[in-house]
Amino acid sequence: MARILVVDDEMGIRSLLQEILTSQGHQVETACDGREAVQLARKNSYQLLIMDRNMPIMTGIEALHLLRADAKLHGLKILMCTSASVVREIEEAFKAGADDYLIKPLNLRAVLEKVQTILNG
Repeated sequence: MARILVVDDEMGIRSLLQEILTSQGHQVETACDGREAVQLARKNSYQLLIMDRNMPIMTGIEALHLLRADAKLHGLKILMCTSASVVREIEEAFKAGADDYLIKPLNLRAVLEKVQTILNG
């Protein structure tokens, strides 16, 4: 199974995703903002980041730009999540390098399906 980093400023979402993904056999770690996510991604080997768009300190979009600029992280898959369903914001995430996008509130079945699709793609 995959090694996944869940990045969200809401502890409840981090815990829920960690529990659900761990129950599917994945190894899951968490971070509370984009800066921590970038630091962890540079130190560790993840197959997937599930990252919130709107966070303090460093947003998911800012972190996404840094992650995509790092040649060592070229194969890293990134699934963005947010409560914003504004088309412009979704397009911005894809332009910054997101592999896919989920809108909150998260449907856990949809999360698992997206994770499988991304990891198998």
